[in-house]
Amino acid sequence: MRERLLERREDAWGPLEVTAQGGEVALHFGNHTAQSAWRPKAPERLSFAYYRAMTLPLALLPNPARIGLLGLGGGAMAKFLLEHTESSIHAVDLREALGELAARHFALDRSHPRLAIDFADICQPDWQPPWPDKVDILLIDLFDQDGMTRLPDATVDRLVERLDVGGIVCLNVWRNTMAAVVDIHRQFAAHLHHDALVAHVPERMNSVLIYRREAWQPADLEAGLKRVTAAPRPLRRAQAEAWQWLQPLRGQRLRP
Repeated sequence: MRERLLERREDAWGPLEVTAQGGEVALHFGNHTAQSAWRPKAPERLSFAYYRAMTLPLALLPNPARIGLLGLGGGAMAKFLLEHTESSIHAVDLREALGELAARHFALDRSHPRLAIDFADICQPDWQPPWPDKVDILLIDLFDQDGMTRLPDATVDRLVERLDVGGIVCLNVWRNTMAAVVDIHRQFAAHLHHDALVAHVPERMNSVLIYRREAWQPADLEAGLKRVTAAPRPLRRAQAEAWQWLQPLRGQRLRP
């Protein structure tokens, strides 16, 4: 089935394209790499496997009130979280045009009372996290047409300062640029415990890194697995699949 172009726009950072193929709507930044996707006929399923891995913090931390989302993309993750959690979502992205595209093509309700979106360059030296209260979970999925966005150390410092006690940072990274992954780990391990939980997405180069201030313990994973089984069906399905991708803790094995 041929790919159809639904909309193409240009902004200061280049092209933005929304395409449709085989029942899936996808966002591109001027190349073949899809930056966001969803299936309108299966709206309760997260299209990308790494999206599903990024739901794991919701099993590891019960009832998060506030989630910070760096990287709006097409809004697929924000939409899923609004529909299947009670959390407030505060998203930040560089490109303001993404808000319109997310509403028009990905069914993101920009007027949702639990959603706030800010458009800013978080790599600027004067940038400050916009959320008024500390967040419980910080989801970071920052990519452009060239790959992962490298955050300045000062930005990482400010983000961790705005993380609540016991909060979780979750990052999507590409393993095909290991030097960048090592540097990202250096940045977050300077503030949070260096033994992150890691979920390797099968058949892709994505990994999801999950940090908090304290070391992860087997009891945390036992409790998380119980929360998976009690989650609403769409969330449970995503988490149960992603749980199988978690790497064992040092000296421990995870139950399937």
